[in-house]
Amino acid sequence: MSTAGLPTIWELVAEGAATLPEPFSRAALINWVSARRPEVGVSSIAAHIQFATANAAHAGHNPFADRPPLLHRVERGQYLRYRPVDGDDALHGAVVRSRRVVLAGSSGSAADQPCPAGEMFLSDGFSRAREHARRSRVPWFVLSAKHGLLDPGEVISPHGVQIDDQPAGYRTAWGEWVVAQLADRLQLDGVVVEVHGGVDFAQPLRQPLADRGAVLDIPLPGTWQDADTTEDDEHGGAPVRAAIERLRGLVGRHGSAS
Repeated sequence: MSTAGLPTIWELVAEGAATLPEPFSRAALINWVSARRPEVGVSSIAAHIQFATANAAHAGHNPFADRPPLLHRVERGQYLRYRPVDGDDALHGAVVRSRRVVLAGSSGSAADQPCPAGEMFLSDGFSRAREHARRSRVPWFVLSAKHGLLDPGEVISPHGVQIDDQPAGYRTAWGEWVVAQLADRLQLDGVVVEVHGGVDFAQPLRQPLADRGAVLDIPLPGTWQDADTTEDDEHGGAPVRAAIERLRGLVGRHGSAS
């Protein structure tokens, strides 16, 4: 059967992604393409979807590597249309050098639909950490109990996995995983890593960061910083300083015990 004049599979994947309501499933996209090119095997369509996905692993040669991606996978078998990320939140997979990096723990309420990780979490603490990183113009990432380390522009779906709900073994493995992901993006030796979001996020990272020559820093939460900078300690500065020192000591003791 001649295919002259028919749209290519790549073109149909692009058209299907633009047509289907987001997020759409892999099966829905395959069915959409197959309905328009029924002579094409499902395996060929699936391969095109794999090649067209920005955050998919490619074991072999990608014949479409010179083309802009079409899809972004947000869950197993679930996709959004690919959206290029520009500006401060785009690292484009490069290993960069920086003396400091900010990690913002995912916490508090979240958006109710897929969106970039840097916009997913709505708590005041997360927003302060994000704005601090942007003002400082340092690399920053999102810490997720489910996904590990996320680029701020990486699109994810809402989830209810909390780091403080996980057993010790999970948190230990999570910390190693996150630091390995961070080492793929940054040269860590001598880097100060600010972890915003509390001891549950910070403690699992302490030893893996130290093993790679990085220094863990737990900044004061914004409301504590305000109290700490009052002119008179009787207004709350001294107790706040004591509390944060106890928190930092707790991280160190927990890390040593593990």
